[in-house]
Amino acid sequence: MSKVKKSTCIALVVIMILGFVLTGCNQSNKEVVLECYFLAPQCRDINLVEEELNKILKEKIGATVKLNYFFWDNYQDQQRLAIASGKQIDLMFSPSWWGYSNYVSQQAFLPLDDLLDKYGKDIVSNIHPAYLEAPRIDGKLYAIPTAKDMTGVGGVLINKALVDKYNFDLSTIRSPEDFEPMLKVIKENEPGVVPFLSTQGDHSSYFLQDFYENIIRAEIPIGVKKTATGEPKVYNMQETPEFTRIANLTRDWYKKGYINSDVATLNNGMPIKRAQKAFMWGEQLKPGKAEEMKAQLGYEVVQVNAYADLTPFASTGDLTNSMLVIPRTSKHPEKAMAFLNLMFHDKEVKNLLSWGIEGVHYKKIGENQIDFADGVDANNSGYTGIAQWAMGGNQFLDYLWVSESSDKWEKMNAFNQSATISKTLGWIFNTEPVKAEVAALATVGIEFGRPIGSGIVDYDEHYPKMKSAMEAAGVDKVIEEAQRQLDEFLAQNR
Repeated sequence: MSKVKKSTCIALVVIMILGFVLTGCNQSNKEVVLECYFLAPQCRDINLVEEELNKILKEKIGATVKLNYFFWDNYQDQQRLAIASGKQIDLMFSPSWWGYSNYVSQQAFLPLDDLLDKYGKDIVSNIHPAYLEAPRIDGKLYAIPTAKDMTGVGGVLINKALVDKYNFDLSTIRSPEDFEPMLKVIKENEPGVVPFLSTQGDHSSYFLQDFYENIIRAEIPIGVKKTATGEPKVYNMQETPEFTRIANLTRDWYKKGYINSDVATLNNGMPIKRAQKAFMWGEQLKPGKAEEMKAQLGYEVVQVNAYADLTPFASTGDLTNSMLVIPRTSKHPEKAMAFLNLMFHDKEVKNLLSWGIEGVHYKKIGENQIDFADGVDANNSGYTGIAQWAMGGNQFLDYLWVSESSDKWEKMNAFNQSATISKTLGWIFNTEPVKAEVAALATVGIEFGRPIGSGIVDYDEHYPKMKSAMEAAGVDKVIEEAQRQLDEFLAQNR
């Protein structure tokens, strides 16, 4: 072989080797992007927050994120469509009240125990152990709850300016019926203000949550009574005295014009609340809820329990009402868990998601308290209206808003410790054996249940039709299967 040919061969070999090396480097350095779905409004500065967050994530976990925000009006639909499409999703908000157990039965979410052991050490050390038991189905963990309030009480938030204007005495409120005199005053004297704002009858759930826990999802009225004694039973909640009481009260308020006329179709009341066009609405309450909401609304509200004398319970639903999952379509489950792990111990990461960028969206006014940045308010901020409790991670890392008490987290800990543990804590109904019946009952619930809960129809006239439809859909079979599973759970945990 000539020297020229030999040199040419050697050169080709070197080029090929370099090509393989460079290709390997490119593959190993390929950027990992996590597709994340959060329950949050479409803020103008999402991209700025994402960019700032990614500077940290690249360094700490070798990945970046794409933040996908959808709020009350379309999150549930977006979640359903995204999961059905099979598209890549690496981290997703999926609470128990939006069909979590159904998605698990469809194998839409990855089991997390191994991932938690390898990449979630800071999650385990910064969350009450009960949280990691509550989302288990058949012994497997499929979601990581937010570390926050362990219980909640049903009640309302009220525009403080109107409370002061009419000198309403909130100390007299012992039950939902006691709100009516105030609603009458607002109806007669404040044109353009909705006395009681409700989105698709959501207030009915808040007024009933202290009594029982829905075990499937909101539109299917099957649940268990919250109790620390006796033998818990599964039943149709719409046939309980508590439900009929609230249904009749709601119907009365609707006919009197206290509840918004579009209650059956309204699915996002936040714009109405921000515009101060609503006097009162239902909420799940906890210490500091009113101050939390002031940061979202831009004005002061006060919180009032619907039932002043009831003991709060910590139930499965309370611990699973804000959770993040890793869908089966995730391309990077290890990195997703690593990101979630940061949200439990990294204050900078957690507050970027909760509040935005320091100096742009907020400024610090104390070691752990913040206010709007100079020149920024609720109307012009590019990152506002975030529901911090829905962003996942450890909420005790969140900065406190200027209007919040500096000891809020200490009060929250005391509130958590005051809760009575429900006997059903840790049990989740596996709907797989009755999935056809559950699907049929969901349709019935939307068609018949929402009008009842919204007050646009009379309970006594409308419920018999719903009962017949539920029986045809297999409600008795679902209750029987749920009771069987609950009895099995109770026997194993005596």
